[in-house]
Amino acid sequence: MPNQTAGLAAYERVAAAIRAAVTGGELAPGTRLPGNRVLAEQYNVSLPTLQKAVGFLQDEGWLVTRASVGVYVADEPPNEAPPTSLKELGQTVAELRASLRELTERVQRIEDDASAT
Repeated sequence: MPNQTAGLAAYERVAAAIRAAVTGGELAPGTRLPGNRVLAEQYNVSLPTLQKAVGFLQDEGWLVTRASVGVYVADEPPNEAPPTSLKELGQTVAELRASLRELTERVQRIEDDASAT
């Protein structure tokens, strides 16, 4: 089985590992993460790299920061992880294009029906 994180930047690998911990149930919603220094050591990355990963996950909705308290798993994390490879990204784009095409055709049919009446 190929490694899903091969070719990713260090912060992306950390983000993928934290996402996997959330989706796998190791980190439940509302769970407080260890401090940044502990996490940086755990994932064997520098503190700035870890902070970039945490910021990235916050932007995606996986983590939330509570001022002066810490970083927590979001109460309602996203349902799925973003694509982790170019192949997955390409598949996602193709699916979105197909959906857009279908929606465009449906809207056109509705507009045609409305103008016919």
